[in-house]
Amino acid sequence: MERQWFKGDTHLHTVNSDGVLTKGQLVDACKEKGLDFMIITDHNFNSVDESYYDGDILVIQGQEVTGANGHVNVWGAGVPAKPPYTLDTDDDYFNILTQCKAAGATISVNHPFCSNCGYKLDLEYYPFDCVEVWNTIQHSDNMKNRDWWVKQLLKGRRIGAVGGSDYHSDKYGVPLLAMPTTHVLAKSNTPSDILEAMREGRSVVTNSPNSTMIYMNMGDAQVGDTVKLADMQKLELKVTKLKKGQTVTVYNNDKVIYSSKAVKNSESFMTTVDVEEVGFVRAEVTYTLKSVIKRVYTAVESRFIKGDGTVPDFIWAFTNPIFIEE
Repeated sequence: MERQWFKGDTHLHTVNSDGVLTKGQLVDACKEKGLDFMIITDHNFNSVDESYYDGDILVIQGQEVTGANGHVNVWGAGVPAKPPYTLDTDDDYFNILTQCKAAGATISVNHPFCSNCGYKLDLEYYPFDCVEVWNTIQHSDNMKNRDWWVKQLLKGRRIGAVGGSDYHSDKYGVPLLAMPTTHVLAKSNTPSDILEAMREGRSVVTNSPNSTMIYMNMGDAQVGDTVKLADMQKLELKVTKLKKGQTVTVYNNDKVIYSSKAVKNSESFMTTVDVEEVGFVRAEVTYTLKSVIKRVYTAVESRFIKGDGTVPDFIWAFTNPIFIEE
C-alpha cells in the first residue's frame, strides 16, 4: 500500500490536567494549524475515551503517565490502572507500562533529559516504542535527547523519534501549538496506521506544520525502511523551504557524509549522496543563533536549564533513519 504524509502534534494538554483550552477548543486550534491528527495526553487522565474524527482531523486517545521520576506518553489505548499512580521505582514504571503495552498502547518517553522533569530512571529498562526528541520550542535539553537517541541507534536499537509541542498554553505571545510538528509517513490517517508508522520510525520532525521539511529516499525506500547496501548506495535528499544560513547534514551512522550551508533561501534544495556503510542514514537541518539572540537565549536558558551556559546549534528539522544491511 502506498504511504502518505500526515502531520500532527503528539503531546497536548487540556483543562482536564493543566492546560488552558477545553478539548473542543484544542481540537479547533489544531484544525486551524492544518494538522491531520492530534494526540491529547493529559496528565494521568484519559480525556479521550476512544479515538475519533472531528471533521477531517483524527483525535487519538492518549495519556501522559506522570510521576516525579519521569513522564511517558501512552497512545492509542487507555491506561488500565487508575490514578493516583505509584511511580517510585523502575518496577513501578515497568509494571504500568507493560500493562499499557498489553492493552495495545504505543509508548513514548517524554523529554527524557529535561532539566526540570526528565526521566530519572534507567531509560534502557523499559518497553519504549518512541522517544520525544524534540519537546516544545527548541532548547538545549532537546539536543541531549537527540544525542541519547542517536546512541541507541548506534547500539542497534530501533526506537522511533518524534516531536511534541507539550502544549498547555501560548507563552508571552508566542503561539506554541504544533511547535514542533511530527510528519508521519503512514498507510492512512487512522489511529493504528499513524501509531504503527511512528513505532517503525517513519517520521520527520519539523519546527512547525509548514516550515522546512526533509524528504530522503534510497530507491523506493524512505524513512523507517531497510535496504541492502549492495542494491542501493545512493541517497536522494530533498529539503523544502530551506533558509539562508541553515545547514543540511547527512549522517551515515556517526559519520558526516554530506554537509552544506545554504547561501540563500530555497523553496526546494536537492542533492544525491553516496552511502558506504551498513547501519543507517539520517538527515538534519540545523541553525546557529545570531550573536544578540544567542546572548538573550543563553540568559533565559540559564534560569531553567542545567548546562555549561552555552547554547548549541539547534535542529530545525530532522529525519528518522533509513536502515542499511549487507
